[in-house]
Amino acid sequence: MTDEHEKMENFQEYLDFVETNPGSVVEAVVTRINPAEGISVDFGGKGEGIIQQNELIHSIEKYSVGQKIKAQILKINDEEGYALLSEKRPYIREMRNTLRKAYESKIPVKGKIVQTIPGGYRVLISNIFDAFLPGSQSLLKRNQSFQEKEMNFLIIEYSVRRNKLHIVVSRKALLERLKKEFFNTHKVGDEIEGTVESIRMNHAIIDFDGIKAFLPRSEMSHDPSVSPDDILKKNDQIKVKIIEINPARSSITVSLKALEPDPWLKVSERYSVGTVVQGTVKSIMPFGIFLNLEPGLDGLIHISEVFWTSKKADLHKYFKIGQIVQAEVIEIDPEKHRIALSYKKAKGDPWEEVVQKYNEGDVVSGKIVRILPAGVIVELEDGVSGFVPKSELSWNKVKDPTDLFKEKDRLNVKILSIDKQKRRMRLSVKQLTPDPWDEVVTKLSENSVAKALVKSKVNSGFIIELKDFSIDGLMPASHADESLKEGDEVEVLVLRLIPERRKLLVSQKKLEEKKAYEEYKSKIDESTVKRTLGDRMKS
Repeated sequence: MTDEHEKMENFQEYLDFVETNPGSVVEAVVTRINPAEGISVDFGGKGEGIIQQNELIHSIEKYSVGQKIKAQILKINDEEGYALLSEKRPYIREMRNTLRKAYESKIPVKGKIVQTIPGGYRVLISNIFDAFLPGSQSLLKRNQSFQEKEMNFLIIEYSVRRNKLHIVVSRKALLERLKKEFFNTHKVGDEIEGTVESIRMNHAIIDFDGIKAFLPRSEMSHDPSVSPDDILKKNDQIKVKIIEINPARSSITVSLKALEPDPWLKVSERYSVGTVVQGTVKSIMPFGIFLNLEPGLDGLIHISEVFWTSKKADLHKYFKIGQIVQAEVIEIDPEKHRIALSYKKAKGDPWEEVVQKYNEGDVVSGKIVRILPAGVIVELEDGVSGFVPKSELSWNKVKDPTDLFKEKDRLNVKILSIDKQKRRMRLSVKQLTPDPWDEVVTKLSENSVAKALVKSKVNSGFIIELKDFSIDGLMPASHADESLKEGDEVEVLVLRLIPERRKLLVSQKKLEEKKAYEEYKSKIDESTVKRTLGDRMKS
């Protein structure tokens, strides 16, 4: 048994010796890396294995300690205790067979363009073999720069001349074959994955291993306002759906949004009429506001549904892009992709609480929104307005309200009455101050003299205002000086005073006559006194 065991050990040593002879292909493990020389490996022999850099397949930085590689023993130096190996030589033999089979079976191979040469380009296959890429087969434009990146090629020529491998490759032939296969195996509705090659404002190009597809902006999202840059990034891998394919024109149109559920399909179930929804202000137009409810779903708040009052206003003063707003759904049309919303209804009708907020006799402030011949409309708050009749604008007679007021002016008013059912409120300006006639009847009477301001000329004479009492009166033309005009300040004589009818009649000429008479009378009285005094002195 002992002899047989020794024989078996000797036989195993013989096999080990044979397997590590020069020419043998072994599996080696990287033990050390020397960037200047190459790598050291454990190849199962007695010494250290060395693979110099020119015998490696890849550049030195591609290797790591512990990595397993296949190599061929070139030389064993027992005296020095090392062996020289080559990773490249067994790989070349193996790859030659692989390339020949790829040529015969028309299987694409990987390589990279490394140099421009006359008539085309030099391509490096598997980092070992040189191949020629004719310019007409490159899919590159003349003088177009290229990137040294790995890509697929089809071998169109393969031969050995004078023990040298001659390979011609083509990108064009590969693309034509891929196109034919693609159009034969794909149809509308298929979902495919590709790479974003380029992005434009209105479209993007998606690459499927050299086959290009067109992605319109309208097919990127259900939200038409979304920018392509917000959805896509160059070189991203994305899944799309084929919506149009034309082999004759080699055209493919794909869609991103077709992979997502259409938000308008069941919109009536999610947004029934009468419900209050929340959205983001997307855009502000002169006719209303577009509110984004969810991606791809917008609703319109028409300007008539913004305010309870029918006023024309710059909506930018009330809303901002991105603002969160609540609105009530008032109409849905899924077929036309329309949702009508109401901002004012979501806020609520202000007249429902008007009697809790306002009482008759209250003095409130508002803005003049409209001036009419019959009076002035004053807005107290959005949706709540009141009317000031012309008779309540002033204690004096008002011919034209625009003479006293301007639109958008703030105005204090007194509430005279509220009718919630008819949504009406009657207001007054004049009742904020005492009736000037109450003072007039105590301080003026007929034949009183007063200071007046000429306000306007009328057919029958002039309208004047008593400066100390702020009441208007009439000066007949026959009682006014011919040179009198608007804006003049004069003294007048009160001819008639009728408080119950708020009538006042004055005269400039009568006052002048009165003054002249009093002056004349004063002179007569003085003369009489002098004459009487002279007669007494004579006596």
